Amino acid sequence: MERKLVTIVAADIAGFSRLVGVDEEATLAALREIRNTLVDPLIAQHDGRIANTASDSLLVEFASPVEATRCAVAVQAGMAGRNTALPEDRRIEFRIGINLGDVVDNGGDLLGDGVNIAARLEALAPPGGIIVSRAIRDQVRDRIDLPLADLGEVEVKNITRAVRAFQVLGEGDAPVAVPARATRLRLPLLMAAAAALAVAVGVWVFVQRPDFTPVDPAEMALELPAKPAIAVLPFETRGDDAARDWIADGITESIISTLSQAPDMIVIARSTILKYKDTVVDTAQVSRDLGVRYVLSGSVLTVGDTIRVTTELADAVEGKQIWSLQKESTQDNLLTLLDGLSQKVFEEMSVSLTVGEGTRNWIELAGGFDNYVTVINGRAEFQKFSPEGHAKAERLWSGLLADNPDQAFANYLMGYLHWQKVVMRLSTNPAADWAEAGRLARRALELREFGDFYTLAAVLALEEYRHDDAIALADKAVALAPSSADTNALAGMVKATSGQTREGLELMELGMRLEPDYPGWLPAPVNFARLELGRYDQAEQLATEVLASDIRDVRAKPFAAAVLTAVAVFEGDLTAAQKRARRLTEIFPKASAANARQIRRAYKNQVFVERYIDALVQAGIPEN
Repeated sequence: MERKLVTIVAADIAGFSRLVGVDEEATLAALREIRNTLVDPLIAQHDGRIANTASDSLLVEFASPVEATRCAVAVQAGMAGRNTALPEDRRIEFRIGINLGDVVDNGGDLLGDGVNIAARLEALAPPGGIIVSRAIRDQVRDRIDLPLADLGEVEVKNITRAVRAFQVLGEGDAPVAVPARATRLRLPLLMAAAAALAVAVGVWVFVQRPDFTPVDPAEMALELPAKPAIAVLPFETRGDDAARDWIADGITESIISTLSQAPDMIVIARSTILKYKDTVVDTAQVSRDLGVRYVLSGSVLTVGDTIRVTTELADAVEGKQIWSLQKESTQDNLLTLLDGLSQKVFEEMSVSLTVGEGTRNWIELAGGFDNYVTVINGRAEFQKFSPEGHAKAERLWSGLLADNPDQAFANYLMGYLHWQKVVMRLSTNPAADWAEAGRLARRALELREFGDFYTLAAVLALEEYRHDDAIALADKAVALAPSSADTNALAGMVKATSGQTREGLELMELGMRLEPDYPGWLPAPVNFARLELGRYDQAEQLATEVLASDIRDVRAKPFAAAVLTAVAVFEGDLTAAQKRARRLTEIFPKASAANARQIRRAYKNQVFVERYIDALVQAGIPEN
């Protein structure tokens, strides 16, 4: 990793989710056109480099603060001209933050305090506006004639010190209101001595917390399960090194991964709780949203090599903080710290913890914390399911495997990458990549038994029509990780496809319960199993929800429309079926019986597959 001083421009689209909800295809097409004809050419013209992209956001690196600012001003001017003729609710407006700071270049991606400040300034900017740091103001004020409003010292989340911010004002603009700077309290010397003692002897420090208004289970969005259900919220980064936000992310995910091994605990999946990251969290509201009794929250303060973790466990139904504790450690001892924290959560919730091969956390599987950073960074790219994300994940994980050829986790990760290369049709030699995915999956299991490793092997066996082997592998996966959302969902899909429809559906529905923000691929196999079992009302309800949602998986809505079409035929309403079939062809013009047959080629119950396809044809879907 290389450190360097650069100018960072962070930009995103104000109200992007609303725009996508109104008209997803038109919004995405407009964004592509804006990037191709305005934004990207201006970045190139001012010698910028796009470092990171995610949906509607951009992170751009410039060598010159002057060129970065000129580029940002030109982008906003160009967007203002484009928006003149558009109704207000269809305008695409960027918010931009600019900062000059020290960053870490991680294979082209930029990380660090300088990046975080730019992102926080962007979040403060109004639609169509630009906010810059004092470092940028000092560099450009004698070179560019810009009206700047001094916003004063502003507090930005996860940045210890306040940031002096300046807003670029257009004609008629007024300075935005920014969060007032909070008063900081100095800790007494006695507390500093106590912290030092905690580092020396590794003691837990307990803190009393006030009670809060209890949550009535009847108010919860989901039924409160009989088993202990817990949401582990994203740990917050504090301190003078926000670039180490990955430590908090790693702690959060490792705790979730460890707790999910417990058969008597329901642990909400990481992807669901991510929406609470960088937000002010209300324990009671989290409990209502997710249908959990227990909420674990915490923060990580890093100073040099010292890490102080503070965490609290709350019982929302009782309206009480069960405990709050602090512990200090060093990065070298982080694995010990995590083990102790996980065991403490188990103890306080009266759940037995068996420490052994099946309960070790992902940090150990990755071979240490540095490797784990590579794992979670690659995972973020992998889950984008884009060619760019695949390439970045491959670069990160292939390096991990090269350095650790006999590590089970590295083999497993690369196995999934070869699988993804085939299913996304990125492979130039699918047979070779498929064989390599199988080899790596087997190698991972030779080195270590772990639930996730078995799900990969099960998915590969299913695609090779080895249904009995797929079921056996799925069963092993669930036995090793009975409370993992991913494991239950994938194992359930494998079992339902392999002929055990009822058992598979139960596992998939459990996966949806463990992860209320379930992945976009999951409704399709759930609904197909429901159709096979004659549960038409349930299938219709879920399919309708998918069509009304902003789900991003491009396969989800076509299949939901197909399910609704088949349900109408099965229930004898051909008129409704024909209407729904027309909706299907609007969503997916290539819909055909042949396509549906190809998608379900691995399904063991081909009798039902043909009945389903015949229903689509009766409704008007063409054969080819």
